[in-house]
Amino acid sequence: MKRTVKILIWILLIAGAASLLEFFVARKNIKQPLPQAQSNISNQQQANETNSMASVIADTPTTTNLDPVPASDTAADTAPANPLPGKFLLQVPFYSQAPLGKWDNTHENACEEASVLNAGLYLLGKKLSPSQFDQEIMSMIKIEKKLSINFTDSTIAETKQFSDSYFAGKINSKIIVSPTIEDIEAEITAGNPVIVPLSGRDIGNPNFTPPGPVYHMLVVKGYDAQNFITNDVGTRKGDSYIYAKDVIMKNMHDWNKTDIHLGAKIILVLYK
Repeated sequence: MKRTVKILIWILLIAGAASLLEFFVARKNIKQPLPQAQSNISNQQQANETNSMASVIADTPTTTNLDPVPASDTAADTAPANPLPGKFLLQVPFYSQAPLGKWDNTHENACEEASVLNAGLYLLGKKLSPSQFDQEIMSMIKIEKKLSINFTDSTIAETKQFSDSYFAGKINSKIIVSPTIEDIEAEITAGNPVIVPLSGRDIGNPNFTPPGPVYHMLVVKGYDAQNFITNDVGTRKGDSYIYAKDVIMKNMHDWNKTDIHLGAKIILVLYK
């Protein structure tokens, strides 16, 4: 009887052990795929994220640190400014420095005053009779004397001074040093007469009484491709008198009592 009980106990123990063993094996088989599944899910998510990032990068335009310049702006930068017309002429009325034909010492030296008056009358839209013009020359000379200016040979700075006083509040003036041909043409097309000082004996006007004035002024009122069109107040034939541009530019000199050829390249512009 005892032997039978022992055998029965051993059978139960063996069966229990087998059951436990089967339980643990089964549990191991159930739990083992889970990490693999999670790993697969993780890998898949990583792959998806990588593909998504690659797509974003591919769709994002490449940029640099340099801002691109629009083509229209580039064209505007390289295109020339409004070009000046090939020719232009201001209708400046003409009066010589001796409007009554009296070429005495005063009128022989009145080119500065007459040039300023020619330009100023244009800007004011006025015309005078020859006698009225002569009276205004005398009025200017009086102003110069009050300003201690030697009216016989006025520098451009002094000419500006008496012009500003005579036309106070009506006409302005400015000096341009070392002007180019384009500077002069730009002022004319803007409606501004240009007063130019010159070495008078070098400009070749055959109407001057020989040998011509050492120092001279005139008004440039127009131009074409090769020439400047002037009111040369030094002769009664000076209305729209034509000088080659290079003659004016070469012989442009402000007053210099030592040597006119040492005088500066300079002009006076009158404008409103």
